[in-house]
Amino acid sequence: MKRIAPEEAKGIRKGLDLWDYMDKVRPIVKDVRERGLEAVKEYVAKFDQYEGDVVIDPNELNADEELVRLFEEVLDQLASFHSYVAPKGSSFSKRGIRAITIWEPIDRLGAYAPGGLYPYPSTILMTAGIAKALGVKEVILATPPKSLESEAVRAAIKASKVDKVVAAGGAHGIAALAYTFNVDKVVGPGGPYVQAAKLLVSAHVPIDMVAGPTELVVIADEKSDPEEVAFDMLAQAEHGPLSFALLLSPSEGLIEAVERIVEKEKVEGELYASKVKDVNEAIKIASEIAPEHVALYVDAYEVPVAGAISLETPSPLLDYAAGPNHVLPTSGWAKGRGPLGPSDFMRWRVLVKAYPEAKGLAELALKLAEMEGMKYHAKALMKLLGR
Repeated sequence: MKRIAPEEAKGIRKGLDLWDYMDKVRPIVKDVRERGLEAVKEYVAKFDQYEGDVVIDPNELNADEELVRLFEEVLDQLASFHSYVAPKGSSFSKRGIRAITIWEPIDRLGAYAPGGLYPYPSTILMTAGIAKALGVKEVILATPPKSLESEAVRAAIKASKVDKVVAAGGAHGIAALAYTFNVDKVVGPGGPYVQAAKLLVSAHVPIDMVAGPTELVVIADEKSDPEEVAFDMLAQAEHGPLSFALLLSPSEGLIEAVERIVEKEKVEGELYASKVKDVNEAIKIASEIAPEHVALYVDAYEVPVAGAISLETPSPLLDYAAGPNHVLPTSGWAKGRGPLGPSDFMRWRVLVKAYPEAKGLAELALKLAEMEGMKYHAKALMKLLGR
């Protein structure tokens, strides 16, 4: 575990620049956009050494029924949470304006589930499974071909009621969802190549966020259990070499105890620790980083900025079964949005009608139109005003 000064904590992401990755994946995304499924098949053969069917009917996948039932039980909790917090339609009336909002599921979702070091059946539940539970008509899942060798992945696909599977990972998997299968939105976590591809296709298809690699900040003090802290950090750092877990603590004794534990273990990601003045400083630093996940093992009166925050609870419980989504904003995106949620699987519209009592607002709108030199805007408003 590497020791860093508090002022260094904000810079621990600096090695990851998605602009560099966008340059690398741009030719792949463009090729798939232009040549479609033929290009996808070539990239799958090149990168995955896979020659089988790229488009797979989930009904043709064998799945262990006991695993399917296990995933259905988890999905029940996830769907309950997301249904509870889902936005509802509303109405508004003021100064002669009547407006209503309509929220409804999108028609076709593209969900991505990574398959690098490990298969991720849980991500299938968090994306495809929740989307179907919220009423999305069609969900197309892209995942590396190797993932489909996993019994758990096949069972998660069944439990999630996925409509179509694309055996393609990486940038070509994302491009296939966006351009070959013409989804209405692309969601899901992944490494930098996946996230760079998502940013590129967002010129034509909405995406959820930058979601990966994994980030965790733990805030703990002398009262914290060093084993709980250590294994929480190790859990997130095992996602891969670009993941990190940072411990912020005012207690030198706790930091040393955690160091002794993690030194006996081996994970791909980076582990850091920084001794801070107090919990308030730790929360301030965490908010400046705005990681995807913060684990609090302290009494805190302020909630840090993060995608998700666990209170004296191991972050893997949130990753798997608590209810909130484990697809979380990384790269500082938590400063502007939260976890993948119901609004990511839905679209909303607003319907507006003006009544005679809206004359005052129409006069204000007319002044703005004239100010901006928009003569036909002004004429339309004058027509409304009877002039």
